[in-house]
Amino acid sequence: MKLSRRTLLRSGAAALVAPAAVIDPLGQIAATGVALADEKAWHHGLSLFGDLKYPAGFKHFDYVNPKAPKGGTVRLGGFGTFDNFNIVVSGVKGTIAAGLNEIYDTLMIGALDEVSTEYGLLAESVSHPADFSSVIYRLRAEAKWHDGKPVTPGE
Repeated sequence: MKLSRRTLLRSGAAALVAPAAVIDPLGQIAATGVALADEKAWHHGLSLFGDLKYPAGFKHFDYVNPKAPKGGTVRLGGFGTFDNFNIVVSGVKGTIAAGLNEIYDTLMIGALDEVSTEYGLLAESVSHPADFSSVIYRLRAEAKWHDGKPVTPGE
């Protein structure tokens, strides 16, 4: 796996959130020790530097052509072992297949035309305290697995 600023930020954020994540009574992913106050400020995206470029409910990033042709086949060569498709052991054993991370949706997705900014993908919105010590994600109701079952916090 190639180390970049984006992968470092994503893995760092995941490492900070994952050990403390629990499911709150509302079915949201919450961090341990966080008071479940009703006055949370919910955001559609997060930025480390300045304001968000895109408003809530935007349909696509400026650099995306929604009318681009879809379908076809892509073939990427890759060297490695039988663990090429196992993202769990990526970087520890084997070499991850090129583009494999593109087949999974994440809670948030980075904007390629903004620095250190992420918008909700599976997450409808996100809330955090002023000191950024924890985070709570609100999942989209329309988030589904490949088989059509809804994505829930317990999965």
